[in-house]
Formats: sequence, structure tokens, C-alpha cells
Amino acid sequence: MRITISLFLLTTTLVSFSQRVSFEDPDLTFSFKKPKNWQVFDDGYVVKVSPSAKDSATVYFTLTYFEYAQPIGALPTAKPANHSDEEDYVQTKVAGAAAKQRERMDGELTIINYTFVKFGQSFYLKTSTDNIADQRIFRKIIRSVQIKK
Repeated sequence: MRITISLFLLTTTLVSFSQRVSFEDPDLTFSFKKPKNWQVFDDGYVVKVSPSAKDSATVYFTLTYFEYAQPIGALPTAKPANHSDEEDYVQTKVAGAAAKQRERMDGELTIINYTFVKFGQSFYLKTSTDNIADQRIFRKIIRSVQIKK
């Protein structure tokens, strides 16, 4: 009797999350783990994390917040008037708060938006990539988000 064994190799991208980055605001401190060697861009309104400055237009995670509580489904993105907010969202949690997640395609890019309210302020997170390995990295970043008063 002859036994044939086939091995399939699964290739994954291993990314080290060695650094927690923190941002101080008069009312809040928020932080998340960033992948080693990825860059952080902070313009005072939006914090962006990307593998490099070259990639920052298409492959990124962003976090911003508003000092007022918008309705939890309100995302600053255009959508067709005939779409219901409720049919576009998946309920999830970010930083211990109930969040709404919406995914859409923009050409080759997968864009995922998250919105939630914590401490009376609205948070808006966005990821953009054309690579499934990056989506896994972004999920790890999102799970690491912490917000403290």
C-alpha cells in the first residue's frame, strides 16, 4: 500500500507589534499598538499609521474624534440617499464601546469605517488597503485601541 501525503504551505505576514503609541488631549488619552517600523503621522486632527510615507495615501489606519457625541451611525462619508444606515453596518466593539462598522470597496481598495461614542465624544476610525494581510494587521490595531479619561 502506498500513501501519498501532500503538504500545503500557508504563507502569512508576521508583523511585530512592539510599540504602544499614546496621544494626549486635555480631556482624553488614547493609544494603540502600532506595527514595528510603521510610521505615525499626526496633523493635530487625524492620527494616521502606515507602513511608509509612500504607502500612506492607500494603506493606512486613521483615528480622529469630535468633541461632541454624534449619533453612533453618523459617518462623514457620502452614501446614496436610498440606503438605510442600518443595513450597511455590522455591530462590533472598539475600546470597550459599542461601535458600528461599515465596509466598502473603492476600486481595488477595501475601506472599513468604525464609529463609536466614548466619554461623550465621537470617534471615527478608518482603514484602507488592497491587501488581506494588511486587514489582519488593522484588526490587531483596532483591538488594541484604548481610550482613557
